[in-house]
Amino acid sequence: MWSNASDRADEKAQIVLVAAKEDLLDNLKDALAGTQIALLHAETQQQAIALLESLKSEIALAIIELELSGGFDLIGQLTRPPRKPVKIIATTSIYSKPFLEKVKELGVDAVVPEEILPKAWRETVETVLANGEPLSP
Repeated sequence: MWSNASDRADEKAQIVLVAAKEDLLDNLKDALAGTQIALLHAETQQQAIALLESLKSEIALAIIELELSGGFDLIGQLTRPPRKPVKIIATTSIYSKPFLEKVKELGVDAVVPEEILPKAWRETVETVLANGEPLSP
């Protein structure tokens, strides 16, 4: 399940849970190559929850593909107390203003289109990890 941009053996690496299809994971691996970010892949909502439970406070960020079965439910579970807050980037192929507003109301830190360039992925991930401030689409 580890798909490292950084070797997981490096204890300084920040762990990012990616609940998405393989193609998005591949884009993230390319974008985050050479960083201190380790990617952990979950193909389903159930896998993502199991990983969150087992790694608890180690996961710094979750990137969730909204079109993934259970994507919205997963965000709801991540933002519901008493769970430790996890920064969240939601990715989607639907980019209408009403849809984006609905997603932001769920408590995500950023919403990005699936097709963004690797440089933009890297900047978005690093910004959210650094300060967690919401980013504009």
